[in-house]
Amino acid sequence: MGRLDGKVAIITGAGSGIGRAIALGYVREGAKVFGIDLNLAGLQETAAQAAGGGFVAHRADITDAAQVEAAIAACVGQLGALDIMVNNAAIQLHGQDGPCHTVPVEIWERTIAVNLRGPFLGSKYALPALMQNGGGVIINIASPTGFAGHGAGYTAYATSKGGVTTLTRVIAKDYAQHNIRCNAIVPGATETPLTDEIFAVQEIRQSLTSATALGRLGKPADLVGIAVFLASDEAVFATGAHFFVDGGLTMH
Repeated sequence: MGRLDGKVAIITGAGSGIGRAIALGYVREGAKVFGIDLNLAGLQETAAQAAGGGFVAHRADITDAAQVEAAIAACVGQLGALDIMVNNAAIQLHGQDGPCHTVPVEIWERTIAVNLRGPFLGSKYALPALMQNGGGVIINIASPTGFAGHGAGYTAYATSKGGVTTLTRVIAKDYAQHNIRCNAIVPGATETPLTDEIFAVQEIRQSLTSATALGRLGKPADLVGIAVFLASDEAVFATGAHFFVDGGLTMH
């Protein structure tokens, strides 16, 4: 018997990396997962890896309000309800982001659109479905760059993730009365397609590995346990919190 038996989850960015790992973890725990991504081939690969046909692929742009609203309606229509919303999809434009005066406006706008507008839209259109279902869970994927000074040199990315931190807390407060819990997972330096270009720079890779107390970079699989826990009834009294799964990189 799985810890998420009978639950329906939407996961954005489910075509690779952390999103794929969480999607497969949820399927193993008995959930039906509705995966959203722009990368249809990636979604199809996730579906191929999911046991028992528990994964539905849906191509959509999370920065487009109409597409997000339609995707959530499609999930409820096909799978009957919505219990869990995981806002995972993100970008980090290494080599284009930087100190504030150097950041091209289009890089700022693109980063904010995906990393902050996306979770806002996902939450905005998921919340009515969750309320109609009698409650549920929203999980955001935050970042250490949204805390203290860890985002120096990545103005757009750090600001977008700082916004996700605040979004998590205000949703938790505003919707607790509707039996909706909202928390965030804060990965550390995690090896995914998003970070391949960053970690290809050996100085960065070595620096982050050395700074991580457990002595290695993270893997998407490292996030699955906490994502299952937060989606399950085991986390029934957790809301508005940030769960650091960063190998001791930041020691919050």
